[in-house]
Amino acid sequence: MITVLTVDAALEHTCAIFRERADQGDITPAERDLLIDGAILLAMHIDTLACEGRARSTPGWPRKARPAPAGRHERYPAAAAA
Repeated sequence: MITVLTVDAALEHTCAIFRERADQGDITPAERDLLIDGAILLAMHIDTLACEGRARSTPGWPRKARPAPAGRHERYPAAAAA
C-alpha cells in the first residue's frame, strides 16, 4: 500500500511539472500528453513490479551481469590524457 501511495504522489507531481512546462511554452501540449502517458505507463509498471515482489535497485540486470561503474578516466579518455 505504501508503494502505491508513493508512486501516485510521484505521478501527480510529475504530471504537474509537465503541465507547468506546457503552460510556459517549453513543450507543446502534444508533447505534454505523450510525457504524461509515459509517466502513467511507468507508474503502472513500477506498481506491478512492487506487487510481484520483483522490484529491486537495478531492474532488468541479473546480479552477476551488472556492469561495473565507469571511472572518470573511462568516460572521458581525452581529458584523462591531457
